[in-house]
Amino acid sequence: MNANDADGVAALSDPSIVIQIGPHEAQGIDAVRALADQQGPESIVSTVEIDEIEGADGKYEVAARRVQRWAETNEPASEEGLTVVIHLGEDGLVTRAEMRPAG
Repeated sequence: MNANDADGVAALSDPSIVIQIGPHEAQGIDAVRALADQQGPESIVSTVEIDEIEGADGKYEVAARRVQRWAETNEPASEEGLTVVIHLGEDGLVTRAEMRPAG
């Protein structure tokens, strides 16, 4: 997702994947591609940095941070803690991804 690689993200996703970001929900490979392809303002570079991963048996909770930096200077613009829950199917593909603010 950080590299905006829609093909790479789609290859890791189950065709019926459900993506929940806060109260919003989207489903399917086309939704995954659209999210991966999203470009932010040219003045800001936004990435998600992983701090910790816990879980087993196909369900993982990821503690992460969304870090935004000014493109021109690479100085931090903002940082937000996130919790991402990832569900994997038996084939190892992501079937559900839920992202919400940490806390």
